[in-house]
Amino acid sequence: MHSPNRLAILGALRHVQQADFADLQGALGLSTPELSRQLGILEKDDLIEIAKFRERRHAVTRVRLSPAGRERFEEYLTELRCIVRAEIP
Repeated sequence: MHSPNRLAILGALRHVQQADFADLQGALGLSTPELSRQLGILEKDDLIEIAKFRERRHAVTRVRLSPAGRERFEEYLTELRCIVRAEIP
């Protein structure tokens, strides 16, 4: 989750129900292989769910945060906020 690309993906998915692969790619400026690689890592960690299907004769890939992934990402953001606010003696 700590990778800048994975954080960007999770952040983009945080505010939507789901996103098309092409929309994510355009929004994040990642190459197809790099986005695929990062999504594979996130899927393996059960942070996202990927659905592939055909829509009007075109292959479509849709991505969404899994329920557990949404919860884990919110917890991660809370931890980051605590770290940022921490005062160093």
